[in-house]
Amino acid sequence: MSSDESSDGLEDLKDLMALYGKQEQRKPTENQMHHLMPKASQAEQLNYVEVPMEKVLFGDRQRFLTNLAKSVGQKWQQSDDDEKKESNPGQQKPGDKRKAAWSDSDDEDIQVGDVKRATKHTGPLNHLRKDKSYKEYLTARFQRTLNQPKWAEKKAKGDKEEEDLSSDEEDLLRTVGFIDRRARSSDLPQKTLNFKRVKDLNRATYAEGLVTSVQFHPTSTAALVTGQNSIATIYTVDGQKNEKLHSMRFKKFPLICARIAPCGTKAFMGSIRRFYYAYDLLEAKEVKLKLPGELNTMHRFEVSPCGKFIAAAGKYGAIHLLTANTNELVHSFKQEGQVMDLCWSGDSKRVLACSSSTNVTVLNLRQNLIEHTFMDDGCISGACIQLAPNQRLLATGSKEGVVNVYDYKNVFASSVPQPEKRFMNLRTAISDLQFNHSSEMLAMSSSEAPNTVKLAHFPSATVFSNFPDRDENVGYVSSMAFSPHSSFLAFATKGKRVPLFRLKYFKGY
Repeated sequence: MSSDESSDGLEDLKDLMALYGKQEQRKPTENQMHHLMPKASQAEQLNYVEVPMEKVLFGDRQRFLTNLAKSVGQKWQQSDDDEKKESNPGQQKPGDKRKAAWSDSDDEDIQVGDVKRATKHTGPLNHLRKDKSYKEYLTARFQRTLNQPKWAEKKAKGDKEEEDLSSDEEDLLRTVGFIDRRARSSDLPQKTLNFKRVKDLNRATYAEGLVTSVQFHPTSTAALVTGQNSIATIYTVDGQKNEKLHSMRFKKFPLICARIAPCGTKAFMGSIRRFYYAYDLLEAKEVKLKLPGELNTMHRFEVSPCGKFIAAAGKYGAIHLLTANTNELVHSFKQEGQVMDLCWSGDSKRVLACSSSTNVTVLNLRQNLIEHTFMDDGCISGACIQLAPNQRLLATGSKEGVVNVYDYKNVFASSVPQPEKRFMNLRTAISDLQFNHSSEMLAMSSSEAPNTVKLAHFPSATVFSNFPDRDENVGYVSSMAFSPHSSFLAFATKGKRVPLFRLKYFKGY
């Protein structure tokens, strides 16, 4: 490069510097500052952490407690638990109880004596500790009555489901929140039954007189109790108050048998008169219906599962089939011996009748004929009959106190079938047999001796040894009823009381 070219370049550089000096200076951008900063400053910026305001004001936890102890003239020493909490903040031990997010001081201040007062039904409350916390009292009473539901139980992290869900099911659970995991089947315990006697079902009135029938409503938490005082009452079922909802009085009509239709909107009341009543539970209206044909009384009848027919026992072994809506006589059957009890098959196509002799008759309603007759093994005089909801077990009871359980399908193969199991725990005439909704339990009772009730377990066919308690006075049980999901068991006795038991294994109503 020549001297002339170098001098021209220096002059151009001076002119540019002068022009830059005249312009307004601008702030460098973030990227420019980052490149202009020295390496040490860049490292400090990367390690920068925002400090909470409470730490700026009070310092860290140890410094704050130290200063607080100095202000009151003491010296604070850090414990081992505090060191563990600081080393593992937010970490909780498996056995530690979780802290409540919110608490109400009134829950601990209110005592039982502030709330509970003696009434005409409860009487003096000397059995209660009135200085006890009302919250603890309610919690203990709830656990005694219903137990803790399974969905509320806290599971350990190591527990696994017995069956893993497929990927399709897991995707469904992510989108639909109310669908729970696949329910695991758990069998009913065989030897002992977890139960509790609660308040009498009709404790609000005891107005029915000699109780003849008890029926649970199929959909609502209510029950119908009838008696020979011509009074039928509907009660709520909760095991504590069992308040009266409605009462029906039928003039000069002692109620012998009452059944609620499967739809839950109508109830039928029968007696020894030549008429019966159909009661509309929704409109609270009664309809008096005259018995058709040769049917003289409605002291023993059963409503079909479909709700369309009524099978009633007549004189001299007659069985009459009526329509539930129009009160028309469809057909009359005749069997050997007096009809002692009736039951329907689940499809409403057959009626099984137990006679005062040794025979059991099966009626076919499609063909209007007697389909099959068999002899009850070891029975001299029949008393009652019941078919399980699963249509697999058929139970018969005799006046000799023997209960036979047959395989329902094998009954049609022979006129002298052999029972699968024979219960001889009761020594007096069987008054009633009832299966629960899952066919896991059979209730047997006799009205000729006090406290003569037994519950049998299936499929083991064993009797629960602890029901009822020896101290429990159940009375002379004439009939029984399970609630729709077997949570409650009620007894109609030869008296004014209807004992009610809570079966804790069953969670629903």
